[in-house]
This record gives sequence, structure tokens and C-alpha cells, in this order.
Amino acid sequence: MSMRSARAADERLEDALIANEADMARYFRRRMDNAADADDVYGDFLLTAWKIRRKIPEAHDDARLWLFGVARNVLMNSRRAANRRKSAGDRLTSLLRHERPPVELDTVLDVRAALAALDPDAAELVRLIYWDGLRSHEAARVLGINPSTARSRLSEAKRRLRNALGANTGPTKTLGPELPAERTR
Repeated sequence: MSMRSARAADERLEDALIANEADMARYFRRRMDNAADADDVYGDFLLTAWKIRRKIPEAHDDARLWLFGVARNVLMNSRRAANRRKSAGDRLTSLLRHERPPVELDTVLDVRAALAALDPDAAELVRLIYWDGLRSHEAARVLGINPSTARSRLSEAKRRLRNALGANTGPTKTLGPELPAERTR
């Protein structure tokens, strides 16, 4: 597209937007739940129209209908995005509902201190398994070690953690989320 035709497309878009500004704003306000959301989607519409301005028809009536088509596509994209955000929020709410209650702060600090006292690779192995939910063979792959080496290092790390945390290893002295006995497979 030549510089002259690019400028002509810019001018057609500007003219069409000025002539249809009130109609386009009403289009979004009538279809959105509140004015703030309508204004946001209107802004997205302006940006989208600008990005594809080279496609605007030359005839005034066709340009107006083109703007409504762009507006409809932007509105549908906005609704899909809102639905995805709502679904993600619902999933998070569901997950949080099933989370166990938070561990006391002093227990968290004790566990972090005990982990810090371990060899960094052993501490990362424990974190990968108990905090991130990996199985021992998966953690071994992440760390680049043999799975049997990971299991023996995990066993030694757990022994050291039990000693560091003292005899009270009941429910308040946990390493992370409650997991099945030992995740080795």
C-alpha cells in the first residue's frame, strides 16, 4: 500500500469514527453491564479499528457498517475474556475452599529454617516433592540425578528435618501440603 493510500485509509477511519462516535459508544453501553466496562471495550474497539484501518471501505455507509462489524468482534472477544476470567476465578475459589487451614507462622519459620540448614540440593528435592507435588522420580529428573539417588537423599533429608524440628512432627509440623505417604512413582 502506498503512502498516499495509507493516508487515505487513515482519513477514512478518522472521518468514520467522528461521524459514528456517539453510535459506537451507545453500542457498547447498551451491551455491557456498566459504563466503565463499556468504556474499556470502546477503547479496545478504537485500537482494533486503528490496527486494521487499511481494510475500511471507501463508501461512507460501508465504513459505518464495517465499524459495527469491528465493534461486534471486539465485544465478543471481550465477553470470551470475561468468561475465561470468571472460570479461572471459580476454579481458584473451588481450590481454596478445599485447602487445609494455614499452618501457624512459627511452624512455617521452623520448617524454613530446617530446610535452610540442609544441603541446597537436598532442600530443593524436599521442596519439589512436598511443596510442588512432584514424585521422587520427577524431582530426580528436574535435578538431573538418578531416581534411586533421589530417594536415598530424600530419606536422609527427612531424617535431618525430623531431628531439626524435634520430636513434635504431628499435624502442626508438616513440610507442605498433605500428600500420600511417599511419592516414589
